Amino acid sequence: MTTLNALQVNLQRLMIIRVIVFGCQLAALLYARYVMALNLNYAMIMSTLFLLAVINGALYLRLKQDRAPAQLEFFVHLMLDVIGLSLMLYFAGGATSPFVSYFLVPVTIAAATLTSAYTWILTGVSLGCYSLLLYFYQPLPPLMPLAADLHAGMPGMVHEAAPESVNLHILGMWFNFLVSAVLITYFVTQMAAEIRKQETRLGRYREDTLRNEQILAVATQAAGTAHTLGTPLGTMAILLKEMQRGYASQPELLAEVQLLQQQVVTCRDALKELVQIADFKNRQTIDIPLVIFIHTLADQWQLIRPEISCTLHVAQGDAPLVEVDNMLQQALINILNNAADASPQGITVSLSWSASQWTLQIRDFGAGISRELSEQLGTRIVSTKESGMGVGLVLSQATINRLGGSVSIYPHAKGGSLTEVIIPFHLDAAVHAE
Repeated sequence: MTTLNALQVNLQRLMIIRVIVFGCQLAALLYARYVMALNLNYAMIMSTLFLLAVINGALYLRLKQDRAPAQLEFFVHLMLDVIGLSLMLYFAGGATSPFVSYFLVPVTIAAATLTSAYTWILTGVSLGCYSLLLYFYQPLPPLMPLAADLHAGMPGMVHEAAPESVNLHILGMWFNFLVSAVLITYFVTQMAAEIRKQETRLGRYREDTLRNEQILAVATQAAGTAHTLGTPLGTMAILLKEMQRGYASQPELLAEVQLLQQQVVTCRDALKELVQIADFKNRQTIDIPLVIFIHTLADQWQLIRPEISCTLHVAQGDAPLVEVDNMLQQALINILNNAADASPQGITVSLSWSASQWTLQIRDFGAGISRELSEQLGTRIVSTKESGMGVGLVLSQATINRLGGSVSIYPHAKGGSLTEVIIPFHLDAAVHAE
């Protein structure tokens, strides 16, 4: 089932509004013809109604397509409504018609759904049409505010009134429309924009909440796993010491046992570091020149992934100081590992900075990812690798977000993907190293 976006839903509502208004206008036209016996140009009015009905039918067929509408398309439909209403009012009393206030409906819809530029254009066109209908229309005597306004002309003839013949009642209606249209355009546009911002913030909050819940579940599982692994690693260390004494006379086997001992020590140190990193209260940070930090990070990562070539590009200029800790270092290593997994032939890393932030761009040369998947990576546990768990990038995203930064992944124009890490400088660390 295809999910409709906001503009498609609003176009459906506009189509329903048109059907309701069309029914009311048709009923009013029949009442004027057969009850009040008014002398109107029914052929032109019905032709206009028929044309609007055809446009609405075309909109119905358009909405059955999968292609999402743009704001310009919505604006054009509202403009057609304004023009169609102006044509009908021209043949039915102009600005004296009780239907003239319907001009405010397209303006209100535009203010609530479109950008301010489109809304102000539609408001200007509506006000212009209203102003023209003050002087150019086919008069309808029962709608004239003054019964003595006999110089309006015979029914069915175009009325071109002099400015002084437009009475205060009509001018008051025009001024009321002007004030209403301006207020609706300004305030409803502002309120609609604020509502959209609030919805965006709520969406981000929900994503952050979901990600934090996933991180909490991973952290809980990691803590339990670290506790569980402590005992077998201790047992393995004791057995390896015994094996080392037993194979003292066999150099080849002794070398393999020593290698296993090193791996066990590495695992135990990793578990200890995991516990220390999780202790936020005792977390230690250092201030270090950015370029030195990135070069050190790249060297450490190359020890982990020596089979992957890494080309590092650093911007020119004095290196600013940054505040770093083990969590940031591990987060960047996770991102580099993801790029390396996608691009065995190598990756390219670019470092740049401004007065307020520094940026790290990691470009891989793999198969690339879709934009839809790139929007999900880092916000929920998903993976593009068959053996991946999708945890690394989520944890990296959370760590960098904690520093006020962001992680974004884009499909690269020349193939592969581009991961962009942006981190603002700490206020007391935004100084240059000498």
